[in-house]
Amino acid sequence: MSNEIRAGGFNILPTVVKNLLIINGLFFLAKIVLASKFDLDAIFGLHYFAASDFHVWQIITYMFMHGDFGHLFFNMFALWMFGASVENAWGERRFLCYYLITGIGAAMIHYLIIYFQIHSSLALIDAFLAAPSVDTFSQLANVDRINQAAIAQNLLYLQAHPSAVMEFVPQMEEFRETFLNSFNIIGASGSVFGLLLAFGMMYPNAEIYVYFLLPIKAKWFVVIYGALELLYGVLGSADGVAHFAHLGGMLFGFLLIMAWRHYDGNNGTGGHWFYPEGSKRKRRKIKFATSYDDDEEEDVRTMSDEDYNARKFQEQQRIDEILDKISKSGYDSLTREEKDTLFKASNK
Repeated sequence: MSNEIRAGGFNILPTVVKNLLIINGLFFLAKIVLASKFDLDAIFGLHYFAASDFHVWQIITYMFMHGDFGHLFFNMFALWMFGASVENAWGERRFLCYYLITGIGAAMIHYLIIYFQIHSSLALIDAFLAAPSVDTFSQLANVDRINQAAIAQNLLYLQAHPSAVMEFVPQMEEFRETFLNSFNIIGASGSVFGLLLAFGMMYPNAEIYVYFLLPIKAKWFVVIYGALELLYGVLGSADGVAHFAHLGGMLFGFLLIMAWRHYDGNNGTGGHWFYPEGSKRKRRKIKFATSYDDDEEEDVRTMSDEDYNARKFQEQQRIDEILDKISKSGYDSLTREEKDTLFKASNK
């Protein structure tokens, strides 16, 4: 196959990618239309698991919500650019499974990091609520997202009137709930980074054009992007981006791919581990024509859906290359093999 990946390389969108693009677009449209009545980010975005605003459906729906058009556009462009190649190779069911699991895994990693970040602060708030005291209240000044000036002012009052500490219990209960509900993530980025990893492992030498200008091999693009996300996450970038969620999508993607590879190897399928041929998978009978001095002999073989999709994808890329050559140098520049390939494709 070609080592160059360019926008416009696909004539038809794979089924799952197409439907994901539509669903994401519909969610974004609903968010705009219903903005005056509902906060869909709060309803469908994923809240911290211990928050009162958390609901089970958010584990899935958060992947379809986006902050603004730019957020939506770049995620959807990446979904199409990398996801189409992966779905064409894997098939619909495996691709959708991978997309959802990496999205869920991204959220799990993000909130695992959040847990360690807020655990001590939350423990301090709970300690005050369990046994209110002036000393514990004074320590709340170290809690993030709390009004430090208000704590200092109220602390002066409590030091003068220690018996009034119980008056601040309802206030801290309200703050605790607000504090937990303040964590909310939205976007398909976790799944998209999982797809980026899969694409880089499947087509390591394919060229990706950064900003449509700078070519870089997919394997290095994945490594560099992953390293940057780790750096931003560790340094605590204040850009509002869930960098550890991106890494979580890549991590769960890698683990899932390795699990599939192990499963396929143990089942003795003999196929490439990206195109598993499990015994329960539907298989196709494909006729291959082998030429011997202009005489053609048909060879009937059994092929899995994933192998069939991969073969069709490679054939389409070959046709695209031939058409590009015609547009640049004319039909007469084609070799006999290229003309035969084009002729056979036109008769299918």
